[in-house]
Amino acid sequence: MLEPVSRDTLTRQVVETIKRFILQEDLPPGAQLPSERELSEALTVSRNIVREALSALVAQGIVVKQAGRGNFVGDYDQKQLMTSVPLVLGERSQSLITFQEARAALEVGAVGLIVQRITPEEINHLQALIDLQKQRYRDKKSAIKEDIDFHLTLLKVTHNHVIEEMSPLVIEVFRRTLIEEPSSLRANPERIIHEHTAILNAIRKRDVEATRMALITHLRVPGFRA
Repeated sequence: MLEPVSRDTLTRQVVETIKRFILQEDLPPGAQLPSERELSEALTVSRNIVREALSALVAQGIVVKQAGRGNFVGDYDQKQLMTSVPLVLGERSQSLITFQEARAALEVGAVGLIVQRITPEEINHLQALIDLQKQRYRDKKSAIKEDIDFHLTLLKVTHNHVIEEMSPLVIEVFRRTLIEEPSSLRANPERIIHEHTAILNAIRKRDVEATRMALITHLRVPGFRA
């Protein structure tokens, strides 16, 4: 099972993620950062952890808080920021790939049970999550929570309690991905919606092979084959 992460470690991870996001996106002073809600959902940490991280960045002059408006990039020294956070994380990057492979093996391996056991009500629930993703995209809001819920639901519909207990792995992959690749905060929502729809359409047809291939395409794990 996954080991719990300490509060201090989570706060440091959020601090590092925001720094990397600013650098990777080349955000200028005055640019608005993702909301506390978006960061909390994407990194699967509490809003309090996000606030602690933002407060630390405010103290460093990297972030400026504006009451009622949100958080913005401060007038920071880019060279100093670049030296304060590694852009290539070496062993941790390899760790991310390892987690992505394990997550893909879990979800793809469960496809037979998903297709066999999913109920009409559960199919409707997956469709509702996709519809909510579409609405949040139209509203220009983050749909990362709905993305996570879609994949957690895929495991839940197996009706296998052991597989369900492995669901923290899915959450951990989302969190680690954002830490390693903060620019994925701006991942193409249209692509995700399209691929979730393809997965659900294959499930509706009770087509195990089509569901498996749609899921592999969506997860995009280098070198992974079913």
